[in-house]
This record gives sequence, C-alpha cells and structure tokens, in this order.
Amino acid sequence: MDNTSEEDQRQQLLRENARLKALLRSGDEQPKALDGLNSSEDQCLHPGSLLTGGSVYQFSWKNKLQGPVTFVSSNIQQLLGYTSDEFTSGQISYGSLIYPDDLATFVEELHRSIERNIDSFEQEYRLRKKDGTVFRVCDYTIVLRDKKSNTLCYEGYIIDASTKTCFEPLFDTIDDFLFIVDRDGLVIHSNEAVKNRLGYSLDELVGKNIEYFFGDDQQKEIHDKIEGLLFGRNTSFRVPLLTRSGTAIPAETTIAKGNWNNRTVICCNSRDISDQIRQEQALIESERRFRDLTEMLPLPLFEADVNGMVTYTNSQGVEAFGYTPEDLHRGVSVFKCCIPEESGIVSANFESMKAGSRMSTGNEYTALRKNNTTFPALLYSTPIIRNGLFAGARAIVIDLTKLKKAESVLGNSRLQERMVRELQSLIDNIPGAVYRVNSRNETTMLSMTGDFLLDYTREEFEKELFPSMAIIYPEDRDLVLTSNQSLRSVKRSEALVYRIVTKNGSVRWVEDRKTSAFSPDGMFLGIDGILFDITERIKAEENKQLLESRLRKTQRLETIGTLAGGIAHDFNNILTPLLGYAEMGLSSLSSESPLYDYFSEIIQASERAKNLIAQILTFSRPGESNPAVVSVQDIIAESLKLLRPSIPSTITIVQDLDFSCRNILADPSQIHQVIVNLCTNAFQAMEESGGVMTIGLREITPDKALMAEFPELHEHESYLQLSISDTGKGMDEKTMERIFEPFFTTKSGRKGTGLGLSVVHGIISSYNGHISVVSRPEKGTSFRVYLPVCNKKALTDSARADVAKGKGCILFVDDELATIRIMERMMTRIGFKIQSCSSPLQALELFRKNPETFDLVITDLTMPEMTGIALAGELRKISSRLPIILMTGYGEEIETMSSLSLVGICKLLKKPVNMAELISAVKEVILHKKA
Repeated sequence: MDNTSEEDQRQQLLRENARLKALLRSGDEQPKALDGLNSSEDQCLHPGSLLTGGSVYQFSWKNKLQGPVTFVSSNIQQLLGYTSDEFTSGQISYGSLIYPDDLATFVEELHRSIERNIDSFEQEYRLRKKDGTVFRVCDYTIVLRDKKSNTLCYEGYIIDASTKTCFEPLFDTIDDFLFIVDRDGLVIHSNEAVKNRLGYSLDELVGKNIEYFFGDDQQKEIHDKIEGLLFGRNTSFRVPLLTRSGTAIPAETTIAKGNWNNRTVICCNSRDISDQIRQEQALIESERRFRDLTEMLPLPLFEADVNGMVTYTNSQGVEAFGYTPEDLHRGVSVFKCCIPEESGIVSANFESMKAGSRMSTGNEYTALRKNNTTFPALLYSTPIIRNGLFAGARAIVIDLTKLKKAESVLGNSRLQERMVRELQSLIDNIPGAVYRVNSRNETTMLSMTGDFLLDYTREEFEKELFPSMAIIYPEDRDLVLTSNQSLRSVKRSEALVYRIVTKNGSVRWVEDRKTSAFSPDGMFLGIDGILFDITERIKAEENKQLLESRLRKTQRLETIGTLAGGIAHDFNNILTPLLGYAEMGLSSLSSESPLYDYFSEIIQASERAKNLIAQILTFSRPGESNPAVVSVQDIIAESLKLLRPSIPSTITIVQDLDFSCRNILADPSQIHQVIVNLCTNAFQAMEESGGVMTIGLREITPDKALMAEFPELHEHESYLQLSISDTGKGMDEKTMERIFEPFFTTKSGRKGTGLGLSVVHGIISSYNGHISVVSRPEKGTSFRVYLPVCNKKALTDSARADVAKGKGCILFVDDELATIRIMERMMTRIGFKIQSCSSPLQALELFRKNPETFDLVITDLTMPEMTGIALAGELRKISSRLPIILMTGYGEEIETMSSLSLVGICKLLKKPVNMAELISAVKEVILHKKA
C-alpha cells in the first residue's frame, strides 16, 4: 500500500472514531451513513452525506474559521434552523454562530491543533440558532491533512449537549480493556482503561492493528482468531496484553462480531486476570497442603463425589482397604466398601448429608476390603459444599478391631477407663509439653515433664509462654506470633522451630508441633500442640556439619599427602647422586682447600632439601618416624634459616640458647616440624602490629612446681626445655582449653587447618615429652616443650667423612642410572666390588648364575617389572642366607622390619642416604653375615 492510501485509511479511521464518540453520547442506535470519497482533498470539498439522520450533525469547512463551509449534513436544519444550502452557499459562516464569549476558546483550540499537529480534539461551546436561541453543543473535530502534513480542512461532528446519554461515560468507566476494530483488525476506538492502564492515548491507538497490543509470539494466534470470527466463530482466549512500557498483563480476551454504521466491526473485551491467576495458584497450593496434611493422618481418609464414587484417599486408606490408585481411577464406590447387608448404613449417612446434615457423629459398620476380608469400623463423615450445593463427602474411617477385642475382654466401661489412663500416661511420658490454648489465648491444658519446665514453675510457664511470650527468644517472637495468627484463620497443622530462654538465662531450642481447632460451623476454638526440646538435636546437626567439614579437610590433606609422596620419590632420586658426589668430593679434599667449603654447602643444602621432603611427607606418612641422636640447637638454626624470609621485618627474633645442652633421641624432621609450627603461630600472632619472638633452650631437672604441673616427668632425669614466646594477641581461657584439639583453629581458612598444634602435641607425647602454654589476651603467648635428653652424640660432618675401607662384592639394583653411577663410584672407592643392574629381572638372572659371588644385595623399592620387596623374595629362594638392603625414595608407608625380614631384608635406607650411613649399613650387614 502506498503512503497516500495509508494516510487516507488513517483519516478515515479518525472519522470513524469521532462519529463513534458522537453516537455513543447521542444514544442513536441505527444512524444512516454512506461511504466516503477516496481523496482527502476531494473529501474536504464534497465529503458526501456521511450522516443523513439522527441527532449527530456533520460539518466540513476549509482551514479558516470564516472560510466557506464545504459540507453540512442534511439534518442540520432541525438543530440550527438554517438549511445546508445556506451554509454551503456562503450566506452563513459557522464562526458567526459561535457565542461571542466562547469564540476565543474555539479559535485557540483550532490553532493548537495546527501548532501541535493534533489529529482530533473535543470541546463544548454555545451556538446561536436562527431564532436567536442559545444552546450548548458537544463538538468532535478531526483535522484532515495532505501527505506533507498541511491542514486541508476540518470535519466536526456535533450533538446537542442536552441530549447526551450515559453510553460513553459508561463505556469509559468499565475496568476491562475495550477495543473496537474493523475487519482488518485496525483500532477505531477504545475506552479509558486502555489509556490509563496500558498507557496508550487514543491518537496512538487509532489505526494500529489490534495484534500490536499482544506479544510477538501471540500475534499469529490473534490474527487466526479474528479471521475465524469473521466466519461466525466467537471465541475467548488467554493471552497477555502489553503495556506501552512492555509490561505483560495477564488477560482473558473475548472477541465478538458486531455491526456499526452499516459495516462489520469486531469488539474486543480484555479482562485483567492477574488476581484470578493468583487465586488459581493459591487454590492449587491449598490443595497441595490439604493432600500433605491428609497423608500425615494416621487414619484412612476418603473423598467421594455426589454419586458416592471415591475421588481421593490417603495412603492409610489404600493400606486399609487394599485398593490401588489404578482401581480408584477405574472407579470404586463407597457403598461397596462395606458388607452388602450394611450398605444401607453408609447409604443413609450419605443421603442425610445430601439433605443438609452437617456431620455424622460416628456410625459403626463392617468395612469390606478389596480381598473380601472385613473389619469393624467407625465412620465419621462431613459433606463437601460448593457454591451452596452438595458436591460430595469426606470421611474418616477408624479401625475398631483392637477396640472390639478389648471390649470383649474387659467391657466397655473398663476399656474406656484404661484408654483414658493410657492416654494420660502417654501424655505424661512425652518428653515435652502437651498444651491446649483457647481462642482467648488462655492455657486450658498443660502436661509436661519436669525436665521441660526449664527451671520455671508450671504457673510461670503457662503465663509467660503463651499469653505474653516473655520466655520466647526476642528474635523469634514475631515468628511465633505470625504462626499463631495464621492458625486462627484456617484449620491446618504446622511445625515451628524457635528458641526459649530458661530461667537461668540459657537458650534452648524447641520444636512446636501444633494444629488449629475449629467448631463444625467454622468458629476458631484454639490451638493444640506439643513442645519438644530439640537443643541436643540442633547441636548434633551442627556437630555433624562440623565433622563433615573436618572430613573434607582431612581428605584434602590426604590428597596432598599422596601427591607429596609421588614428588618425594622423584626428588629423593635426584638428591641421591647430588649428595653422593658432594660427599665424595669433600672426602677427597683437605679442609684448607678452597673447594672444601663449597662441597660442605652443597651437602648442607642437600640435607636441608632432604629434611624439607621429610616434612612434606608428614601427612602422607602419619606416625612414621626414624629416631636418631639430634642436636636441637642445630635444628633451631636450620628452622630459623628456613622461616626468616617469610617473617615480617617488623618482628624481632631473639635467641636465648644454651649450646652446652645435651642431645635428644628423636626424628629430626619431626622436631623440625615442632619448631616450625610453634614459630609460625608466634609470628602470625604479631603480623599486624609487629613484636618480639623469643626462642629459648636450656637443660633442666624438674623442680616440685614443674612436677606438680606434669606428674609424668621423672624427678631425677634431665630434660631439654624449648620455649617459644611472642608479644602478640594472646588467647583467653576457653581458647587455650581447645588449642590441641584436631581441626580447632582461630585463623582464617588460608592460614590454618587446625592440625598444627594437635600434630605438635602428638609428636612431643610420642617421645615421652610434654608441652604447656601460658597466654593472656593482648599480652602474648609462651609455649614450653620438655623432652628427655640422651648422652649420645649426634653424627657430625667429621664423622660423616670418617668412613673405613671395606671389601666384598655387592649386587646393586636401581632403575635410575644416575643412582647406579654414584653407587658404583662410592662403593668402588672404599674397596667394594659392585655389579649393577637397572632391571630387577636382569639382576635375578645374574644372581641365579653365580649366587656365591655376591656378599650383599642393595635394591631400590619402586622399579618397573618388579618391586624391591618382590625381588628380595625371589633372591632368598635361591640363597636363604643372602643379606639384602632396601632403599627407597618414596613417601609411602613401608612394611615393618619384622615383615621385611621374612624376605631377607635386614636394613632399610631412605634416599638420599649419605655416605656414612650407607657405609655403616653395608659394613654392619656384611659383618653380621660373616658372624
């Protein structure tokens, strides 16, 4: 369609809208009309008689107020007394008839339409008739323009204001969204609700397709429904309407075909159904809650329709009568759930409810199961009323089997007494409080165990829990109040968890299981409930979460340990030749040689790397240790050298060491770990503010005060006292009580796992030592460690170099060529003959050919084809007296020496092994063999 045709169509729709407004206000039902012309310009000159009868009158005039009137509807004479010819001939101008006091406003409105490019407007003013009478009219004017937006002429539709009807006000007061559209779906008119709630003005609406006001994905559906409507199919549908801002409003739309002005139009009535949808959702939720509540009932519950067909039963009903959900779907009558001869009881009960009975007081009958077995039952039923009409019934069935048996033995009265006693006993034994509160919030019944009184008297509990809520934890009072209020409005059950403050001020958790009670006519009676003390359960759940968290931490540490073991294997294999060559180089130099210090530093660095790997393996090898005579002074020096780069410069380190202290018997890597952990805790306590960390070491004999603190110490033995103190944040008494517990930590996740001090405590205890702590908040902390001394000397560098010559033939097996080369050179240098193999199978074949040639076998643990332990077993099958030394650089736990000795392994060496340890082990094994 070209632009001219579109403009013509829009202007024609403006005419239709103006005429529709005039008609709605005039009250004409069947106005006569003719089709207009095609050209807007021609229409201004000869618009044709669009209205030839009724009480709506049409004018068309040029764009000047005093310009000629080009058209007047033929019925104008009955309104003004002038004929249409008197206007179109120029004898009378329309402006001359406007009452002088209203003329300025009329002209101002015309000018405003030109300046603001307004297509239509409405106004009321006074006209003077030919006989001089003045009266008020309503004028609906449209502005016709050419395609360049130049004003061509005005068309006005006027009615006598005194003849206005209430049709248009009524049209505009309807809350529904009303649209009137033509056959093509283009909007002709709408009511105020569209403007006020959807945000579209009438000018914006006119000429738009009705599909525009629905979502893009719905427009085809709307189009199809309008097409179907034109062939006589009125329809309703749910499709959201879109506001001007794009917000979707849920709506139900009804479209119907109508006739107006001799043309077919479509009336669209869209109703906002937001509240209806919310109500439907609330109904669904209410039904879900009803189903959940019925499943909580310990008794069979049934629903039936007006014909007595079962529409619902809970799981207890399925279990009691044996019908499956599929049976119910096919149809089960309530009248078949009793024996035939008693069906009249159920039928009479059903009919009485149809007749208006509210609720049965209980009817005994014989219930019939699907498998034709029976049981005595008591039936309570109530009618389902919808819209004031009987719609079915609900019933609860109580199995009286046990009751009937008891009645036959004891008689009815004695049974009732017993049931009352049992009920009272049951209530008395419930570990909580059973209560009933009436509609005035007064406690009418309270039965509770002594433990649950929470130090209150019964009177205090009754007065302060329910009416005043004084003993409820302040933050939980609104929760309880809201719950009680909701129970007053609808019958339902609820389980609420909140806190109660005991008389001594402690807080306990309680679970309040309660249900509201209503009379048959719907009056709220009160609340029945049971209060349980669940404090221990809450604590258990919290502890469970804590333990799960700790388990996850432990699993992460185990994973790290497994990874560390693999790294240790490769790293120790690298260190083995490095340490070996360094020791060989050092042993060939005099102490005055410039290279002597270099090789010494290489050896010390290798030892530090070895110890570092040993520390990493602490988590992958828990409980494993290799005690040796060690100097604590040397370990302190090594530890501080390791820690110093990570300690902030704001922390001063003071060493107060007595270098005359004797040695101890312990695993050096574990003592290193103790010192590092304690020093780390100390400097972390001073990271923010700085301070002084003091490390002390002295040898003591326990005095009476120390013996009183640690009775396990021996009075006449000597101990090393290692003290590590800081001037940091300190700890309170509660924290100090828990610092040695596994996983307890006051640090953030990235700084602490809670394992450090528990490991320290375990290591010290394993060497018959003790640890104490003294601390005050903001005053710092001091740890003291006591370890028994020994008189042996630690292995020194000079001892390391003092290796004697040996003799014999050794078979060495290792898959690392670098390790093979250093072992060959070390053993050859001190007089041993050595044959090496990189394959266990090759070594086994070599030994099988000449078993008497070899005095000793040294084998690695982890190798391709066969492990060192498996190789040892095969070699012992050939020579039962063959001594075997096992070497390993892996971090995994090794079997005990007692189990290793079964396959001939008499010594276990950890890589990297220094020359002195290796030679000592080789000579010890060979000498033992010769002996």
